[in-house]
Amino acid sequence: MDITKLILGRIETGVVIGAVLIIAFFIISTGGLWLGSIPSVLRITAGVGIIAIGQAILMTSGEVDLSVGSVFAFVGVVFIWCMDTMAIGVIPSALLALVVACAIGFLNGVLTTRFGVPSMIVTLGGLFVYRGITYIATRGFSMSIPREYRRDGVVELLKSRIGDVNVTVIFLLVLTAFFVFVLAKTRFGNHLLAVGGNPRAALANGISPAATKIKSFMVCSGLAGLAGVLVVCQEGSVYSTSGVKMELETIAAAVIGGCTLRGGVGSIWGPVLGVFVLSSLKGGLMMMGAPTSWYIALVGAILIGFLMFSRLLDTRLGARA
Repeated sequence: MDITKLILGRIETGVVIGAVLIIAFFIISTGGLWLGSIPSVLRITAGVGIIAIGQAILMTSGEVDLSVGSVFAFVGVVFIWCMDTMAIGVIPSALLALVVACAIGFLNGVLTTRFGVPSMIVTLGGLFVYRGITYIATRGFSMSIPREYRRDGVVELLKSRIGDVNVTVIFLLVLTAFFVFVLAKTRFGNHLLAVGGNPRAALANGISPAATKIKSFMVCSGLAGLAGVLVVCQEGSVYSTSGVKMELETIAAAVIGGCTLRGGVGSIWGPVLGVFVLSSLKGGLMMMGAPTSWYIALVGAILIGFLMFSRLLDTRLGARA
């Protein structure tokens, strides 16, 4: 067995090497102070990482969702509205909010597969629709969890910590392990790879590309909604700007982590690690006193660099999932 190919021939190799280099750079440049920011970096990674898992699933099927940031905020609004207006409690409100999220994914999938509208256009429209509703509901400011529910046991649990680690990080780890198993060991995972790689060949083998893509859209929107509920419980509020640019971060993290916009190639833990890289970059630059505009520029540079490095590994070693 070629050990070099085994280590360097995976689609996640680029993001692993990049993560090590970025961590080493910030540890050295801050004299070790960056290590103290790891709990906050992980907290940011958890919310975005959950959405990145859904984006990775969808991209594996050959589609992309530009509305996840708006869905994240909109579902948070629905969650609070259910508690405030319907007064049905935290758990029923969360479940209803997640049903709304999955319904959004179902609608995206139907419009894409049944009506032939490109997913970028469908979800770009959704981005504006759900962001607009969020802005109207929050009146441009914020909505908060009703006072009577702020001390609810579920809310307290979801914003609690285990040591320095927020509970949302545990959710991220569990979801990562679950979807790694789904993609690698289940029929649905095989269908995702087949449909993303060659929809016609998949259809010839009895796999429905439409059904598979609709399911992947529902998973993507459902996870965006779940992240919205978790973050609302954690922060106590949802803002009109919650989730802005999150769709671009999750797509960048998925690409950095080994997914492609063409589909047929997928990873789960790679995109999650990609979110950690981006969160570390943002936190490290702030700690070094660099302007926030540097982060936006460096994300683009890192994205291009990771793609070039991955393509080089693929050419020389034959990267494998």
